[in-house]
Amino acid sequence: MTSPPSQISSRPPIVGRMKGQFSENSENLLAERIADDVWELWRVARATAHPVKSGRITPEKYWILRLLYKSGAQRVKDIASKIGTTSSPVTISVKKLESENLVSRNRGSDDERVVMVDLTTHGREQFELWRRERIDALAHLFDSLASEEKTVLHRLLQKAVGAKSESVPPG
Repeated sequence: MTSPPSQISSRPPIVGRMKGQFSENSENLLAERIADDVWELWRVARATAHPVKSGRITPEKYWILRLLYKSGAQRVKDIASKIGTTSSPVTISVKKLESENLVSRNRGSDDERVVMVDLTTHGREQFELWRRERIDALAHLFDSLASEEKTVLHRLLQKAVGAKSESVPPG
């Protein structure tokens, strides 16, 4: 993966074997290098293309909006469960998002104790704007790759992730 030197550090390819307590298997060392490169790519992508990193929204608010964008209206307790927190901080964030006209809260018709949260039209538009900005910024990270190389990289990453994703909890 080639990238501007200011973004991702380049290292020489693995040609020898590491001695000592580590495995001398060069395939394992290459796997570590690939994982390091993927991590660095994620870090650069997040720093340049994420509304949280640019200070436009808090992480918790972003994950709430993202969940609602992808899954539709949700109960507060389900949002909390899916983003890995409790109902109390979600309720606080939802109230702030509501005051910014990004979400709406509605009582359930069958059970008024249930509060459903959904994106407002403004919230959907704002999330889509951030998504378009993110897509444009991410596209620049791969400018140095030909279209075919991007396709091959995508296929290889899907293959690698698919081989291990069954053992990792969804998230």
